[in-house]
Amino acid sequence: MDLWFAGWLFGCSLIILSWYCHQLASEKGYSPWLFAVLGLLPLLNFFSLLLLYLLPDKHAEEHRVYFSKFRQRP
Repeated sequence: MDLWFAGWLFGCSLIILSWYCHQLASEKGYSPWLFAVLGLLPLLNFFSLLLLYLLPDKHAEEHRVYFSKFRQRP
């Protein structure tokens, strides 16, 4: 019974990690299905998540922060 429960928890964690990789890749502008499949593979899911954290955002120019020259302090 303990082996089945451990396998069930492992499967749930893989699905949740795959879903999170899919969401993060779609937010950053990369292929979400590629990273979702990589999130399902047991050894590559950690590296794919780390890669998503380190890759730059492809939509960074759309989310520019406005800095007012009047609010800058020396």
